[in-house]
Amino acid sequence: MKETLTLTAVALALLACGSQPGPATAGRTEVPPIALSLLQPAYPEEARKAGAEGTAMVEVTVGADGAVLGCSLAVSSGNTLLDDAAVGAAQSSKFGPGTIDGKPVEMKVKVPFRFKLGDKAEEQRGEELGGSSWASRHEPAFPAREV
Repeated sequence: MKETLTLTAVALALLACGSQPGPATAGRTEVPPIALSLLQPAYPEEARKAGAEGTAMVEVTVGADGAVLGCSLAVSSGNTLLDDAAVGAAQSSKFGPGTIDGKPVEMKVKVPFRFKLGDKAEEQRGEELGGSSWASRHEPAFPAREV
């Protein structure tokens, strides 16, 4: 069974990273979508056996109703299996919509999925939880804009 992040955990991760609402543009206040639950992709067994690690950045289009309208790979982890697992997890995740001046709008965010092989004890704990070996390493979503 895939583990999910709760809204509280994601909100705390965003706060810890110093994420704030987007800048006011011409008097507008923009707030990016927030991940309500991010599914953790299972570490692909073939990638695990090959020792593949990396971070896949997935761009998620979130509708005004919070529905995931589409996902695409923004930055590859360097391994197709890891990339595919990350895109699949993002597609199945739940988001709250982004807003402009308090009104829900369609918006994009980039979500990093980090795949890192740990020691055998850590990998075993991840498998016991039904998730990947990086079950305790969560990453926040970021607005999909170039800075």
